[in-house]
Amino acid sequence: MYMGDVRELSVYLKNKKVKEVSSHDLQQWIGGLISPNGKGLERKTVNRKVSAIITYFLWLQGLGVITRDPTLSLNNARIQSPLPDYLYENEIEILTREASHDPRMYLLVLLFLDTGIKSNELFLLTKAHVDTSESYNPELWIKHTGKQTKKDRKVALPARFTAVYSEYLEKYMIEDKLFPFTDRFMRMIFEELKQKTGIEKELTPKTLRHTHVVRAYKRGEDLDSIFERIALAPDSRQEAEEMYRRLASRGI
Repeated sequence: MYMGDVRELSVYLKNKKVKEVSSHDLQQWIGGLISPNGKGLERKTVNRKVSAIITYFLWLQGLGVITRDPTLSLNNARIQSPLPDYLYENEIEILTREASHDPRMYLLVLLFLDTGIKSNELFLLTKAHVDTSESYNPELWIKHTGKQTKKDRKVALPARFTAVYSEYLEKYMIEDKLFPFTDRFMRMIFEELKQKTGIEKELTPKTLRHTHVVRAYKRGEDLDSIFERIALAPDSRQEAEEMYRRLASRGI
């Protein structure tokens, strides 16, 4: 990928020799990567590209090809993407009150809010993954196969989950797979919830995942523990930590 990043820059600056490349040229290139009117790339991808060209020009300087490094001004530059939406406590109250009218909606909201689970993990769940043997201390096994087994984990659920879960199984006659429908159908459920609640923010499973992390962090839970619970990849944690600290911090 680093090789591809350097090639991409060379195409952008095809009319310039290496010695002629300036900091301004690089800033313009980065601006085009970030801009919605340009490539609109994610922050993580842009930061990787910046790392690639910094390394490349350091290498050129080490070889004596250039005497001035145009990336010096980029060394401490980190590209920040807009902060995502998360729900405030009053919005969570509105959402759960509306969702409680239907056990399927309610169960979906509880799972995303209380576990930070991903949509693709949700669709893998079966009745065997839910332990309600202790009704006041239900637990959820999130299981994976193949290379993803390292993300297997057991997550504690709130006591209110048990009654909602039982009602859902009975009303929708669930035999094995907990949510036997498509991702598109789930998006429709959340679109309906958004209309009924009047919540103006983006309302998706990802929004509730962000909300789960922010709430837990504000309650004093350690971010590492939260990241373990939501199975966030280690190479994504530094960026995520910065984002969630910004989301959870008090206003300026």
